Amino acid sequence: MIYTHTIGRIGAKDCRVITGTHGTFMAVDIAVDDYSKGKQITTWVRVKSSKENHIRLAEYLTKGRMVLVEGTLTSSIWTDRNGENHIQHSIIADSIAFVNAGKKDAADTPATKARKAAKAEGEAPVPPADAPQDKSEDLPF
Repeated sequence: MIYTHTIGRIGAKDCRVITGTHGTFMAVDIAVDDYSKGKQITTWVRVKSSKENHIRLAEYLTKGRMVLVEGTLTSSIWTDRNGENHIQHSIIADSIAFVNAGKKDAADTPATKARKAAKAEGEAPVPPADAPQDKSEDLPF
């Protein structure tokens, strides 16, 4: 068994809740980005769970949300209509958590808000009050 902790963004479709002969479960595809030799590589991983709290969470698992998934990793090979083989990675989730779920503006200080407002109006940015001041007599040349 391979147990994994994976961070990724929910892909092109929102989470789906599926009811079948074996019960109800949720399924969502996440894009896991990695970098190799200066290039971005995206691996698609299907996340599945039949836990009741994950099924209730499904409505919040929407496109673009970043999530941390912990669970058992499995892989399977499937053949498409053209006869090409593909590998499907899946995680049977034990835990799903949102990453960076808070609003960024909530942590803004008044000075940061003033700089953003000045930038939006086309004015020159206001330097922070504690920024070091340039003194021409301190320059070595």
